[in-house]
Amino acid sequence: MEKTHSYHHGNLRSELIEKAIAIVTGEGEHGLSIRKVAGACGVTYAAPYSHFKSKEELLSACREYVSKQFAGYLSDSIEGKDTTNPETLNILGNAYIEFFKLHPVYYGFIFNSKESCKMILTLDEVKDNYPPFEVFRRVCLALTESHGLTKEQGLAKLIKCWSVVHGATALIISPNVEMEGDWGECLAELYR
Repeated sequence: MEKTHSYHHGNLRSELIEKAIAIVTGEGEHGLSIRKVAGACGVTYAAPYSHFKSKEELLSACREYVSKQFAGYLSDSIEGKDTTNPETLNILGNAYIEFFKLHPVYYGFIFNSKESCKMILTLDEVKDNYPPFEVFRRVCLALTESHGLTKEQGLAKLIKCWSVVHGATALIISPNVEMEGDWGECLAELYR
């Protein structure tokens, strides 16, 4: 009973979100219920309702939670770095991979739902574009402008970089994929 009490005065909201993400990743959104999340957290079935009115509200909070953490991790990785230096894009790509190595369950959750992350592939600023993608977009835009690339070349670089790190992340976090050699060296070649 004390465990339940500590959640009410601590981070029940975050714990509910984390458990919901794990359930959705394992069972899909159809497998999620407020009751199941409460049970996974060891709290009464009514406790989650003080934070979320419905399953849909909980799912929305989960999406926002992961996106905010992901964007923050990416931004932190390049804070103070020169965005016109091509190495900054490599740092950003490595941070993308590291984030999902730390939180592999987030990868499937965020990218396997059409609701989770809508991205508009452009170098132009777009209201409500996926926040982690925006971090990449801003760096690629700075590189494009500082290196005299055309907008088409800059967009191609942005799509290539996102695609490489997204695909590499899927391979790296997969329990079914093994590789001879060093991922870091392999990725350095892929970023070029």
